[in-house]
Amino acid sequence: MKRKVVVLTDCVDVAWQEIRGSIYSNSNEYDVEIEPVVPVDSYNIVNANFLVKLIAEIYPDNTIICVIVNPLKERTERIIGRTKRKNIIFEGTNTGAFGWLIDDFGCEELYELFDPGFVPFGGKYVHAPAVGKAASGIEISKLGNPFPVEKIRKQNPLPGQVMHIDNFGNLKIFHKFDKEIDGTEYEITINDKTFNMIFNTRMMARNDGELIIYPGSSFGYTEIGTVRGNFAKEYDVKVGDVVIIKKKA
Repeated sequence: MKRKVVVLTDCVDVAWQEIRGSIYSNSNEYDVEIEPVVPVDSYNIVNANFLVKLIAEIYPDNTIICVIVNPLKERTERIIGRTKRKNIIFEGTNTGAFGWLIDDFGCEELYELFDPGFVPFGGKYVHAPAVGKAASGIEISKLGNPFPVEKIRKQNPLPGQVMHIDNFGNLKIFHKFDKEIDGTEYEITINDKTFNMIFNTRMMARNDGELIIYPGSSFGYTEIGTVRGNFAKEYDVKVGDVVIIKKKA
């Protein structure tokens, strides 16, 4: 059975094809199946952290998750590891993108890749080859030196933080409702702008243009959006912004 590889990256021009080609070049093509790229908001570890968790939950056991996103000024560790739950191999730079994954899935083994020194595109020349080798069955312990789990950086979301914005402009935020009744009114503040919103379990049941807050499809985390509109574009909201949610009296 082919090993599924999922790459999460903000390199989505021809660089994605270079990454993909490098994985194939370092593996047996019959052993690996590279999934469509998962685009990450540029340089955004909050978004990467959430998307890693999303992919890990829905993909089958033994999937390989590679993250190629790095906003850090310093050159930090390149790591590869394996989770206790679902036996997922994860690979990427130690930026914080794997913090949530490790908290929820545990870590069975972890290594820092052997350091080839600086290369102009680590995604192509370091990360992709490591992933290709792991997909072909090479033990990840042969790809680097043991690395302490406690040194994995974490950048888990803040309460109310926007973790992801979908292509319809709906916000996925770090917040969950316990129980709520359709029609309950809320006051939402984002970037010093305040909005009145209606809670509704099914967003699309409301009228065009209404501002809705609702339980979303990603682990039940709250979403905010404009019915058949684009909330993020209309109000210039970005991943990483923090939302304050207050029920109206």
